Amino acid sequence: MPLLINQKFIEEIDIIDEMKKMRNKHVDLYPDMSKTEREKLLFDWAIENLLERQILIDHANGTINVTPEEVQTESEKIRDDLSEQELESEFELIKTRLKLEKLLKEFRKKVSDISRTELRNYYKKNKALYKIPEQVHAKHIVRHSGSTENPLSLMKKIKSELDAGEDFEEVGNRYSDCRGAGLDLGYFPRGEMVPAFEEVVFNLKKGETSDIFQTEFGYHIAKVYDRRPEIIASFEQVEHHIRNNIIEERAEVEIQKFVDSQKDRYSLEYKLPQNKVKSAQAGFLFRKPLEFLLVKPAGPDCNLACDYCFYLEKEKLFEKHSHRMSDDILETMIRQAAEQSEGRFNFGWQGGEPTLMGLDFYKKAVELQKKYGSTNQFGNSLQTNGILLDEEWADFLVNNKFLVGLSIDGEKHIHDKYRKNKNGEGSWERVRKVAEMLLNKNVMVNSLSVVNDYSVNFPEETYYFLKSLGFQFMQFIPIVESDQEGKQAAGFSTQAEKYGEFLCKIFDLWKAEFIDNQPTTSIRLFDAVFYQYVGMESPECTLRKECGIYTVVEHNGDVYSCDFFVEPEWKLGNILEDNLLEMLNSEKQEKFGKMKMDLPAKCRTCEWLQFCHGGCPKDRLRDPRDQNISHFCAAYQRFFKYADSTFRQMARNFLKQDAPVFKIDTEMGETQNQISRNDPCPCGSGKKYKKCCGR
Repeated sequence: MPLLINQKFIEEIDIIDEMKKMRNKHVDLYPDMSKTEREKLLFDWAIENLLERQILIDHANGTINVTPEEVQTESEKIRDDLSEQELESEFELIKTRLKLEKLLKEFRKKVSDISRTELRNYYKKNKALYKIPEQVHAKHIVRHSGSTENPLSLMKKIKSELDAGEDFEEVGNRYSDCRGAGLDLGYFPRGEMVPAFEEVVFNLKKGETSDIFQTEFGYHIAKVYDRRPEIIASFEQVEHHIRNNIIEERAEVEIQKFVDSQKDRYSLEYKLPQNKVKSAQAGFLFRKPLEFLLVKPAGPDCNLACDYCFYLEKEKLFEKHSHRMSDDILETMIRQAAEQSEGRFNFGWQGGEPTLMGLDFYKKAVELQKKYGSTNQFGNSLQTNGILLDEEWADFLVNNKFLVGLSIDGEKHIHDKYRKNKNGEGSWERVRKVAEMLLNKNVMVNSLSVVNDYSVNFPEETYYFLKSLGFQFMQFIPIVESDQEGKQAAGFSTQAEKYGEFLCKIFDLWKAEFIDNQPTTSIRLFDAVFYQYVGMESPECTLRKECGIYTVVEHNGDVYSCDFFVEPEWKLGNILEDNLLEMLNSEKQEKFGKMKMDLPAKCRTCEWLQFCHGGCPKDRLRDPRDQNISHFCAAYQRFFKYADSTFRQMARNFLKQDAPVFKIDTEMGETQNQISRNDPCPCGSGKKYKKCCGR
């Protein structure tokens, strides 16, 4: 709770939301202002706005009456969206809102006496405000990318029929993905359609039909039926609008006079969490907490040369020498994590191959974690190919509660297909022995299996092999990377249709081992999807609405938006110069996170969108033929449809009893910690889970 206004708590999210409302406009007004100065000013303005709103609410509560009938009428509008208990808690909010609306109407009523002469004078002075921009009336035929095997060929056939004189609407209703009313776009000005569409349509004459052209939505043919030039609206057309404008302007002046007269009666008191005081003093509060870092202590260096590895090429970003994290960078990173995080914080040590740093590096990391944090503050996970692990490593990992993700793709012929050393020799024999050693030593270890064009054919063999070794926690990672020309997916990439079959088969094997309707093996994807069926946000970033929930720290301290986007465009800063929490909440990281929401029409209308949210953005980019749709779209659609009834039944069973829900570590798939329905809800509401998100 960062702020008290006359001892009334103002939630931090309210301050952040208020800052968001002003941010874009403010950047335009003051483009040369530094980020720190701008955020401080926005913070001050947000507090001022919230203070003035509280003054108006208090005045409305003290002077305005609303009837129970008015509150009941308003509550009926939202009844279908809320439970009875939630509706009851909304009554006071509805009552306050209605009182505030009545108060504002009173201010407007006081200044509503405006003569027609005043209105005409206002119109003459501000005619430029009432321009009606150029508009066109157009219809279009569209074939969305992926809607047919070859949409361009079909569009050529459509164009030939139009050129032969057939009616545009009749042809559109036979072939277009948007038919009937969807053909007609009506009148529209520039700025309402995507630029590629407007560039063509606004250059057509009345009655003219375009050639085939492409936008992000697919292939189009458009016809313009009418054009309207830019004009200035007549006084009669805008008289009512002008009257409302003047009333609003004058009412704002009266409202400001009133709140200014009341401010001396109000006190402001700040209650900021200790780890946010320094940044908050600079005027910046954070939407996303710092909870997890993915660390590349040896950069892209690796002692294997797997054919499908996407990270080896990252060495081009760095100087040509061995890439090792310095003690200075390690200590700065851990100190910042301790100071800027709340509660438990997790480090995910990855690569390349992170064990190239040697065991002493991780011993030092644990010492620094103890130096800067409490005993239980930090968690560690290590993703490794296992080649360098021995019993000394295993003892350290057990004693310090490291979770290990071991890369093992399956049986020898599956694993050694692509996972080879730099001499071209397979690594399976060594990795299998390491897996057995880790499991015998009681190291917390998960299997990480890449699903490629070859392994996708062996779901049953892979599952039972991993089970035979003793793995109870498994993660299957489908791979898609671009070929060297960047024109299509590389040959080792998993085909979506086959991956869908793979998931369904693994699902059957997983389900067949249920005891008392409870899973006996954890499959990371299945656990993550189940979260959504019981009303919780998926812990796996691939299935979330937004990316950017963590950052990546490279060996040299450079910080990037994501493991799959260690690229100059998405570099956020450097750990030695910048603040982790601020980088996580920076404008660039916000932009990166929201990039995932930029979905084509096919995704936005998909019945399974609520579960995948378009998938990982990198899976939309690695196969250029997919036109911003996930390479694995067909696989997810098939799997969600196949598993839906089972997940729904599992959710019903869960909600009827005090069954556990797996808590999954952000990056590694940890499932050792669990939450019961009688535990406090993870959302922080203070309610029991079964009364909150698990309802």
